Amino acid sequence: MFTTQSLALALGVLLLFLLHRFLPSRKVFFLFLLVIAAAGAFAWFYPREASPPAATPEERAHLARQQAIVSEWFAQYQGLVEQLDHNWQQYHRILSDFDEDVISVETAYTRLRQLEFPAAQVAGTLEQMDPPVELDDASYDIVTDMIFKTRAYANAQLRTIRLTAGAADPATLLSNQQEEQSRRLRDVMITESPAGLFTAENIKALRESVALPE
Repeated sequence: MFTTQSLALALGVLLLFLLHRFLPSRKVFFLFLLVIAAAGAFAWFYPREASPPAATPEERAHLARQQAIVSEWFAQYQGLVEQLDHNWQQYHRILSDFDEDVISVETAYTRLRQLEFPAAQVAGTLEQMDPPVELDDASYDIVTDMIFKTRAYANAQLRTIRLTAGAADPATLLSNQQEEQSRRLRDVMITESPAGLFTAENIKALRESVALPE
């Protein structure tokens, strides 16, 4: 297999031959000779990209353990995220049913109060969740950031559900008109809903942090 240096040397020899044969002026020939010499020196000393060292059996075993720890933690975390998504779908379903006058405000209030319980459970579980202490520092920091983001999202979700339930309380409604009542609930939803849970970059970085070298 030809290297960069051998190809540069072969090209230089060929150019020398052609220049010496066809250039009429010795000055022009020596000028080209200097250019070729400089190019050859650059190609010869240009640092080649070093291949990453192969992982030792101990390093591979360590990364395998790290992958197992991350996999176990992520399965629990993903379950909580799915619960958050389910609760949020239920929340919007209640508001949609009331907006379309499928259910009464009393029913909407009851369902929102019932939804508070699973929403509070998820938020409480996240408050108790800590990163696995066996993780390497880089992975530990990534997991910590994911937990903080998800806690904030879960707490904001719970707050929105509670405030909407309070706004739907028949005892505190200021209007008997369904349209006005629905507008009040949607105002709470718009102003209080969390923007979203953005952890895609964290998940990507976490996978890379425990990936085995190729």
